Amino acid sequence: MKLLTFLGANPLQSTCYHWQGQECQTKFSSVASSVFLEPDEVFVFLTEDAQQKIYPEFSAELSGKAKAAVTPMPVPLGKDDLELWEIFDQVSGCVKPGEEVAFDVTNGLRHFPLIGLLVAAFLRSALDVNLKAVLYGAFDVGREISPGRTPMFDLTPMLDLLEWSAAADRFNRTGDSRYLASLVDRQRKRLALAAQGDKQRLYEAGALGHLAARLAKISQGLHLIRPIQVMEEADGLSGRIEKARPALAQSAAVQPFSLLLETVERTFAPLGLAGPLEPENFAANLQKQRQMVAWYADRDHWVQAATLAREWLVNWFMGHLGMDEELMVDRDIRQEIENRINEDSRALVNAKTHDKPVPPLSLEKVPEFIEALNIWGQMIELRNDINHAGMRKGAMEPDSLIKQLKALFQRLDRLPLPGEVP
Repeated sequence: MKLLTFLGANPLQSTCYHWQGQECQTKFSSVASSVFLEPDEVFVFLTEDAQQKIYPEFSAELSGKAKAAVTPMPVPLGKDDLELWEIFDQVSGCVKPGEEVAFDVTNGLRHFPLIGLLVAAFLRSALDVNLKAVLYGAFDVGREISPGRTPMFDLTPMLDLLEWSAAADRFNRTGDSRYLASLVDRQRKRLALAAQGDKQRLYEAGALGHLAARLAKISQGLHLIRPIQVMEEADGLSGRIEKARPALAQSAAVQPFSLLLETVERTFAPLGLAGPLEPENFAANLQKQRQMVAWYADRDHWVQAATLAREWLVNWFMGHLGMDEELMVDRDIRQEIENRINEDSRALVNAKTHDKPVPPLSLEKVPEFIEALNIWGQMIELRNDINHAGMRKGAMEPDSLIKQLKALFQRLDRLPLPGEVP
């Protein structure tokens, strides 16, 4: 294991550091950390001033109390962005993927501990290092509670806050809650272990797990364009949130998620519908699917938006033709309706191209059928342009493609649902 630590040039006061039943009398917190953690190597990041004034004493004391090999690592002061990144490069350069690493962020210039915390978080995520501990010697706390004794705090749990921040950012920008769900489920496992057989606490931990699973399924359904699954899972979300609140209240580590609950519910709950395949819910089902098209577009998920919009038009025609929910997922029936839509769409285009009257169409009893057929023709072209990955002549530029999709979605919103007066 490697211990990475910092050292400043200011004189330090000797104190008795204590952590997990261990004690060490020393001026240097990283000496105590070396005694407590027993690393194989210690890398000390220090300025030129600290190397001249403090390092000799530090090295001598470390060698007298621990067996670790010590390596001084000169770093700049960090007075500008360039020097800050240089410190980052030097610290991260000491670690290889998968290694076991610990940090002591007690000493050094005031901004060094912050750099240490951020680098620790990065290494854990980017290089998959096994972060054993991030120790901080709380000298001021010790002075208030017990003069001459300084507690060591492990700040590793606080690094979870950075993970919550990344998960929240991903959710707010993309609507993807799977990362959030994984963090919630991690906390569920911790609560279950801490319950030690207590049935009530196990039940509460289970409720948290059910919420995590529900979030993962909603995002999975949205990612893979499964509107029926999304409606069913989102419909029960509010209930899952309420059942999870006791577990959220008892766990400080999951408080960042508690702050996001309202946003999560506001993002997903409107997509929910109980019994989406029930005959009486056809119009409501279509409305939810149309909301999902807008949901995708608002988050720049254009592939999903175009795909669902195309299928929505088929569903829309089926609804106005009096078909029920079960037929909506019947492959043969859908193919028959698509064939009729395509035939009428081609006939409409042909009449317009040759300036001829529109012939009798099989779908002409459907309200707003001409507008719907026009949308269909353009939607098919845009959807095909996307699905062929630009591998054809005349493929549209992304900006033009998105602009046309937005315009089509606005027209889609104006089509009357079955049962509405056009």
